[in-house]
Amino acid sequence: MNKKPSDWMKYSSLGIQMVISLLVFLYLGKWIGSKYGSETIGSLIGVFFGLFGSIYSLIKEINN
Repeated sequence: MNKKPSDWMKYSSLGIQMVISLLVFLYLGKWIGSKYGSETIGSLIGVFFGLFGSIYSLIKEINN
């Protein structure tokens, strides 16, 4: 019995995935920034990479 998931089930986890990705990269950016003395710049870089990764994953999933 092989059921194909509907579209809403397929995309329902993307929002949670984006939030978790942003939070993980924010934390990593803050941690790296605190090691080098600029937590604000580290946070911004972390958010940038998290956002880039989230959008890339979103586009990749939508195109499949």
